[in-house]
Amino acid sequence: MVTPDLGPGPGPSPNQPRQLPPQRRQAILDLTVRRGQVEVNDVSELFRISKVTARNDLDYLAKRNLVVRSRGGAVAALHQSLTASFSVRALQCQDEKRRIARAALGFIAPGETIILDAGSTVVELSNLISNPEELTVVTPALNIAMQLGSLPGVEVITVGGKLDAQTISNVGPIAEMQLQSVLAHKLFLGAYAIDPQGDLAEPQQEVAGLKRAMVKAARQVILLADSSKWNSRSARAKVVGLEAFHTVVTDSGLEDGARRSMERSGIRVIVA
Repeated sequence: MVTPDLGPGPGPSPNQPRQLPPQRRQAILDLTVRRGQVEVNDVSELFRISKVTARNDLDYLAKRNLVVRSRGGAVAALHQSLTASFSVRALQCQDEKRRIARAALGFIAPGETIILDAGSTVVELSNLISNPEELTVVTPALNIAMQLGSLPGVEVITVGGKLDAQTISNVGPIAEMQLQSVLAHKLFLGAYAIDPQGDLAEPQQEVAGLKRAMVKAARQVILLADSSKWNSRSARAKVVGLEAFHTVVTDSGLEDGARRSMERSGIRVIVA
């Protein structure tokens, strides 16, 4: 996706209170997209932060493939990651997603074959995988494949199909057919929404179909979902009911009623 040149855009108002780090990083990302690139000095002045903090914020965004660091600043990476919507989602509930990812990392054992779904929380998990003794990763997500493909000890198998720009992953009948020949120890599945009936749901039928195929291909299914995914979004396509999951990793914002309902169904709930 080519981001149009919208001009430099305004910086924060001098009278605006200081922003929290997640809000500031989102604003820096928005500014970088508008301008195409930013300099550390500009970020420091506009957001009234030190140059060290400005560099750290740009490094944070670069680690998540949202910008590309350049000498003295950063360049927008949305052209490479295909869609702005994914990049925006990556910074939503980011602290919760990082805690969920750290908790989920403990479920990965050397020698396993795992499936990694597309999605910002699963991307956070992939960022934590480093130098495993031996691991086979099956994924439809192009950003995850690029993240893990260079690691020694990791064999990455990409699932082909039609590119879905919203999730930066391959979907459709070809992807679903390829998954029929996969038998994985574990699937780490992301969530768009969990509706009031407890069903995992997606706005797109093709994405829902791919997720169902991944569920069928795994012996153990681990759902990674921050608490904002419960009862907060409408989605047309059912993926599976929560009974399909062995484990759900979420955050402390999950309502007690939802947690108890899952535990009564035999689902292990881990609050990160």
